[in-house]
Amino acid sequence: MDEEASIILGDAIAFCQRDGQDARLINMLGQSRAISLTEDTLTIEAPSRFAIAQLKKHQPTIEAYLEEIAFAPIALDIVAPQGAATESAAATAPATAPAASPAVPASAGDAPTIEHQHGDVSRETMAPLPTAAATSTNAPVTHMPIAHDAAAGADSGIAIKNTLSADDFRRMMNQMKGGAPTKPTQAATPASPMSAPTVPAEQNTDGAPLAANSKFTFENFVYGPENSHAYRSALKFAALADERGTCTSLFIYGKSGLGKTHLLLAIKNELAEKSPEIKVKYANSQAYLDDLMTEFDRQKKSNAPIMQAYHGVDVLIIDDIQNIIGKRASVDYFFQLMDEFIRNNKKVVIAADRAPKDLSMDERLTSRFNAGMLCLVAEPSYEMKYKILQRYYENTIVAAPEAGDDSLLAAYGGDGGHLTDEHFKHMAEVSGTNIRELESFCERCAGEAGDREREGEGGELTFDDIDAIASQYFDTSAKKINVQTVQSVIEEQYGVTHEELIGPRRNANIAKARHIAIYLAIEMCEMTTTAVGAEFGNRNHSTVSTSYKKVQKMIQEDRTVTEDLKSLRDKITLRS
Repeated sequence: MDEEASIILGDAIAFCQRDGQDARLINMLGQSRAISLTEDTLTIEAPSRFAIAQLKKHQPTIEAYLEEIAFAPIALDIVAPQGAATESAAATAPATAPAASPAVPASAGDAPTIEHQHGDVSRETMAPLPTAAATSTNAPVTHMPIAHDAAAGADSGIAIKNTLSADDFRRMMNQMKGGAPTKPTQAATPASPMSAPTVPAEQNTDGAPLAANSKFTFENFVYGPENSHAYRSALKFAALADERGTCTSLFIYGKSGLGKTHLLLAIKNELAEKSPEIKVKYANSQAYLDDLMTEFDRQKKSNAPIMQAYHGVDVLIIDDIQNIIGKRASVDYFFQLMDEFIRNNKKVVIAADRAPKDLSMDERLTSRFNAGMLCLVAEPSYEMKYKILQRYYENTIVAAPEAGDDSLLAAYGGDGGHLTDEHFKHMAEVSGTNIRELESFCERCAGEAGDREREGEGGELTFDDIDAIASQYFDTSAKKINVQTVQSVIEEQYGVTHEELIGPRRNANIAKARHIAIYLAIEMCEMTTTAVGAEFGNRNHSTVSTSYKKVQKMIQEDRTVTEDLKSLRDKITLRS
């Protein structure tokens, strides 16, 4: 089963619960099983033929949620449960026939590490774990490698080539491991240790693990100054995952949409492909909570060990733990689990929206995470947004027709218009910092460019068109402006360096740029004159006040100064 499909189905259920959708819809979605996720289709298996009919009535609503989650149109394909076609034959079978197995797909007996039940689903509808899986020390309890559609063309994520080639990437990983030779690919192994207890490891037609086709790899990750520390730390963690007691914890934090989940899944996929003997467990916060509740129910009936699927692995990866910390019923157990892993020198990877010290965690855990690899994923700068937009356009939008002449993707790709370097620069200025939104924004701009070009007479995408599209994606009214952004815009506008802007030189052009930068910093950054002075070469309060008053006088004497300041304000706001 495709884990990415399971994640997006779980998010859709959460959105239904958020908006108070019909409980029957939520229940039926919760009992459905995610089969696969391609670039434009989520396939799920409904629990019954009746559920298929009901889900199809709500299909537009579900697809709207899928598009909101994925930032791209996702069609919902609902298929009948396995064995539905033989229901009538089973009903007429002789009474002496052996008891029919429950109408549950064969994979429904998989450990909940692979499939999670959501919402108000009755626990009795879940097939129990095989007893041996809970007691055997050799039973693997980790996820299968992510299933990814091998026939899909370009990934819906940012498909770019980083500065490292695939060979260089492998060499760097080997160097991190002390120059050990590359491990052979586990291509021909019929059932790798990473498989679920009752399901053989799935493979592509060429025998490679399915995880190799996932877009969530290190080589597909877009990195720059804002996230290079997290990127290289994740690389190091994956490279040294089999060395006990080394790099035992990695904590990545930052706002939503900046690539934390990509790095976590990249670690999981790297280990699934290169080190299948290492038992890995990945779960987002919702999956963790679902597993915990399921295990509590199961323990009441069978006294089975709680969360064996988590305790029995070598590497535990938990995403969005801020949602776990907020649940009192589960927070104590989470602390115990983390403490056990750290005490036993086992590996833990955590992602959250804020640093450990701001999560109200147990002080011992906070201290231990702070002592490990602690990495901030910051919002992309103007330069990084420019690179993301440009490469996404070149490698995903322009390259889309190569997916096949008869494919819908190829037909859609022909609608994309031409975007120039100036377009990308302006798009980077007016866009927000969420990478998923940047991708969708780029798609819209390319589509609008195509519309303009088809209108004829030299029609092309204008900056006003881009601004209009940006207003639908990004909120610029409540942005917090930092002084570095003000300085950057002024330096570009007046052609001065940062050292000249904050330094002692006083020629006319530099002095004017400095006065305006100080004025705008006071007006836009909500800073005191003392704080502003510290950002401009440690100038004192009176010097900053003098600059501010000079610009006020310039506004009174020259009307064009007001227009220039308005233009500069817009650039600063859009770039923030």
